[in-house]
Amino acid sequence: MYGPLDMVTLTGEKVDIHIMTQPPSGEWVYFDTEISNSSGRISYVIPENRRLGIGVYPVKMVVR
Repeated sequence: MYGPLDMVTLTGEKVDIHIMTQPPSGEWVYFDTEISNSSGRISYVIPENRRLGIGVYPVKMVVR
């Protein structure tokens, strides 16, 4: 379990990005895997062919 003080620990980690595309169905859709930067953060732009409509979507990120 990671906390707010563990950002350096997350450096260079693979992070799977899942988005619930039809909330509240509960089905998570895998979008991509990114690698965290030196601050333990990732940035992700949803590809044009997978864009979602206007709304609020739950996002789940899983560190491998």
